[in-house]
Amino acid sequence: MSDSAASPVLIGPVLIGATGGSGTRAIREALIAAGFFMGETVNHAGDLRHAPPVLDQLINPVLERTGSLDYRLADLPEALAATGLSGLRDVAVKVREEGNGPALWGWKNPRLMFVLPFLAEALPGLRFIHVVRDGRDIALSDNRQQIDRHFAARHGHAAPKEPDALALAAIRFWSETNLEALACGQALLGERYHLLRLEDATAPDSPVLAQLLQALRPDIDAAILTAAQQAVAHRPGHGRWRDLPAERLAALEEAGRPGLTRFGYI
Repeated sequence: MSDSAASPVLIGPVLIGATGGSGTRAIREALIAAGFFMGETVNHAGDLRHAPPVLDQLINPVLERTGSLDYRLADLPEALAATGLSGLRDVAVKVREEGNGPALWGWKNPRLMFVLPFLAEALPGLRFIHVVRDGRDIALSDNRQQIDRHFAARHGHAAPKEPDALALAAIRFWSETNLEALACGQALLGERYHLLRLEDATAPDSPVLAQLLQALRPDIDAAILTAAQQAVAHRPGHGRWRDLPAERLAALEEAGRPGLTRFGYI
């Protein structure tokens, strides 16, 4: 399903997506330090402002129909698929215009992980960085934007409001959506899909971040690589879950076990 004959074919953006609160801002800063243009029309968190109107049109209708982040465009109404493809191509054009056609470019918005099938079709050659942060920290975060916007569309009912029940719902949502994005990204993008744990990327002189940047920019020199690593080092806030009472922590880990296990947190 492609209308590339009517639209410019845009090759090679680097996009960043994640559960909200996963630290995508830090990874964007690393890419900027590594020489990437990551858009200039952004909010305080570095999210591209051109993207939300398109994402708002797509995500809930897709979730209501498929209940998953791992879906095929062929399973969607043709009009919805066409609208999404056109909208995302327009976003890419705006970013390139802002950067005067940069060779190294992209943008970040955490909710991009909900539209991977659209991105794979709309932007040939893209690379996608899927940032994952410990779901126990995510469950305790005040950042509930994805829960507020998309939980009901995915599950058919609103998330609970009581704090302990909400934390359990949040970690299940984290586990399910990240596992689905992983499966979708690997299937559609192959080696152009990059899974990155925030905790690994923010370690001093992170070899994991270095490997990613070298894959994205093979010509990167040592000084630029070091600057990019330092742009994300020593970020605070990992491990807030360690202060939980044992019983509550056990319940949280059980609720998020599939994702916590797959991503190496337990």
